[in-house]
Amino acid sequence: MGRRVGAWVVAAVVTVVLVAGGVLVARGGMGRSPAVLPALDLDAAGLDAAGGAAAAVEPAPSPARSSAAGALARPWLPETYRLGGPLPALPDRARAWKVGDTVDAGRVATLAAALGLNARPTQGPAGWTVHDGRRSLVVQRLAGAPFSYGSGIFGTCVARAGGGPYRPGGGIQCLDPDAPVASQPGSSPAGGAAGSGSASSPGSAGTGRPVPPVSSRPVAPARPLPKPDLPSRAEAERVARDLAARAGLELAGATVRVTDGYATRSVTIAPALGGQPTSGFAWTVAVGAKGVVQYASGFLATPEPADTYPLIGVAEGFERLRKSPRPSPLVPMARPVAPAVERVPCPAAKLPCDPKPLPARVATVTGVRLGLQRAPAVTEGNRPSFAYLLPAYLFDLEGGWTDVRAIIAVPDRYLTRP
Repeated sequence: MGRRVGAWVVAAVVTVVLVAGGVLVARGGMGRSPAVLPALDLDAAGLDAAGGAAAAVEPAPSPARSSAAGALARPWLPETYRLGGPLPALPDRARAWKVGDTVDAGRVATLAAALGLNARPTQGPAGWTVHDGRRSLVVQRLAGAPFSYGSGIFGTCVARAGGGPYRPGGGIQCLDPDAPVASQPGSSPAGGAAGSGSASSPGSAGTGRPVPPVSSRPVAPARPLPKPDLPSRAEAERVARDLAARAGLELAGATVRVTDGYATRSVTIAPALGGQPTSGFAWTVAVGAKGVVQYASGFLATPEPADTYPLIGVAEGFERLRKSPRPSPLVPMARPVAPAVERVPCPAAKLPCDPKPLPARVATVTGVRLGLQRAPAVTEGNRPSFAYLLPAYLFDLEGGWTDVRAIIAVPDRYLTRP
């Protein structure tokens, strides 16, 4: 009898342990369910109400959302999506990461030294600044500690009138391709050519004196600016990688892209985090003639691990891609403050305008990867102090306006709408 009672006790204990273990597994393997995320700017992260983030969770109040930002319509580019093959099988759970707005002086100094700035970082309420002549580095106290560096060589310029001091002005003018040559910017209007005078000046109509003929000589086209002798794509990538490595960015598993421009080659380095690629958390380095870094931007804060979340599945992710807003030429996630460098006078140039709407494109999904998408918090004063890097499906595209689109893979019940 005593042996039977002992066996029953052992069996009961084993049952309790198994049940408790099952509960732990069901609740995420760590004794609790993953936390509901705070109010995040999911529109900036590429997921809107049409994409599936419905009010499954009680929405958080949003006094911090800027009324000006809400009033501005984002110019979405026309694009549709189709599958180029079967969707792959991906993990059904993934970890999120959280990133704050703090960075120590040593990290800022290391970046400044890598950029060749011979000045000490200065800390203020809004972050850090480093000035060295026309070159300047700004690190903001915002989510991710975004930084922006400019050399002032090909940055913001101002018009210079009559050889006088620098004054704010229109800078580069824009030609209207449909307007007559004589009415283009910089030319004399009809009836008002040089030498014709005004209605009350000698030699003008109404004075009894002959009016000089109006010159209809066409405006000479502006000479094109000389194209800089840019380094090769491989050399530009080498310069950008060297800068990032010396500044402390982990390059293992990073995705690197090189884009050709007129005055620079732009190198984008998207670091990996926990073995997964990231979106919206990249560094950009613009390399100009002679391999000189003319502009750079990125994030200095170190992400910390957050909860592990179940995922919606790749098929649902593709449906959200189809319903999500189209990629915008404006990048709403990172709003760095331009470095306070001395502005350079604009060259005398006129560029043709092209106000015609862009045609629609059909993007083919050529692959899908599990990665992380940056989503800043909605906070008071529209200055987010933290952000999350959320599990997301990174859709590789061909024939679209962008090469990759990221769709958040976290279920609605963990997302809070602002």
